[in-house]
Formats: sequence, structure tokens, C-alpha cells
Amino acid sequence: MTYGNATVLTTDDLYDPRLLYGETAKIEDYPFYAGLDNCGAAIISNTWILTAAHCVENVQTSRKNYVWVGGETFANSIKVPYSKVIIHKEYRKMEGLPVNDIALIQLSNPLKFSKKVQAIRLPRRPMSTSLVTFVGRGKDETGNLSKNLQKVQLLRLSTEQCIHLVPEEYHRYVWQNIELFEKINICAKREFDMPSICHGDSGSPLFTGNTLIGLASYIGKQCTQVRLGFYVNVASYLPWIKAATGL
Repeated sequence: MTYGNATVLTTDDLYDPRLLYGETAKIEDYPFYAGLDNCGAAIISNTWILTAAHCVENVQTSRKNYVWVGGETFANSIKVPYSKVIIHKEYRKMEGLPVNDIALIQLSNPLKFSKKVQAIRLPRRPMSTSLVTFVGRGKDETGNLSKNLQKVQLLRLSTEQCIHLVPEEYHRYVWQNIELFEKINICAKREFDMPSICHGDSGSPLFTGNTLIGLASYIGKQCTQVRLGFYVNVASYLPWIKAATGL
């Protein structure tokens, strides 16, 4: 299916968002951003990091694993080891799409908060803000890894707007699971029919102000063509996050 002249999504074009045509961001403005080897994440306390489940489903906790915090690039970030991964017990794939795509990472050592390292607030309830911000550090429009953290503003779409933009092959699945779809997903796109996220930004934070509302979950592989992105709706997982972390 197309939106304007742009392909939105195909069955095989899933996962690994990256950020295209973003603006360079300073970590002081988004100190809750954390980087993984293959994804992004959000700091939610001095010992807990939140990310997408598919980013860590193959992590072997018997070996050393790290997150990077406090920097715009890997080179100027602090490398922090982590010892535990908790993937949502109902994480799975339906019709090729991830469901409950959320996971927690427990750090081996508490973070030392500073102007470059801070936790983002979790939402107290579902938020309906239409204009939201996303930051990530994947590949850019040149096809190379971004040298710096990037930011972009996105428009949050209603369920009707979102379904209108996904391929017809997904319509039946979405309508048959509409309550689940609305509960676990946030659908967003950029203004002016421009691309936004793609390879390398899965798990990175979608937020308004200093409140986390989403985590990049899936999008098409052809990032210069894809316009629509799906994000884990963090508010729906607050009971699970609190039960697992005690926050």
C-alpha cells in the first residue's frame, strides 16, 4: 500500500528502525537515552533500562553485555555492564508482527546521575499528545551509522489513520485484534510525508517533555520509502514494569 508516492510497509520489511533526516541532538537535552550494540533504549532509573524485546531476545547473560549512556556517540559514552534481562512473558509474533515487544535490562552497577545521565519519567496513564519527539542513533540517510544522536518530531496517529496507512494484507489482522492493537501500539509518522526511523533505532524512546510514551518497535526495511512507524505503548505496561522493578 502507498501513502502519496511512498510505500508504507510490507510483510518482510520489519524491525530495526533507524533515523533519517533527523537533527543533531545534545545528550544534555535527552540524558535518558541509552545505546545498545544493535538498538537504543531509555533509562528509567539508576539500575533499570527499558528497550524493545526483540533487541535483547538473543542476549546471552552468561557473557559481558553493555549499555552506553551519557554521550551522543558510542565513543563519548560511558560503557556500563548489565547482568539481567527480563523479556515480557507474552512477547511473541503474530502474523509476523511483534506483540508485547518490551524488555527490561538490569544494570550491574547503579548509574551516577549527572546533566548527561538521567532517568525519564514513566507515564502515569495513557497519553493522547499528538506531537511527540523521538531520538535515536542508528544509520542516517547516507546509509552509514550516525555520528551523533539524532532527534525528530512525529505526529501520533489515531487507530483509523494508522489502519488507513498499513497494507491491506494487515487490515484483517488489525481489525480482528483491534483492542489489543490499540492497547499495545502507538502509531506515528513524520509531517510532510518524510521518512524518519529505521535500522538501529529499535527500542529508542518516543516521548513528550520528560515523559516516556513509546519505544520503537517495527517499521519497513526500505527506510527512505517507509513513512509509518509503530511504537510500544509504554503506559499499557506500567503494572508489568513496576512488578518487575519495584519502581
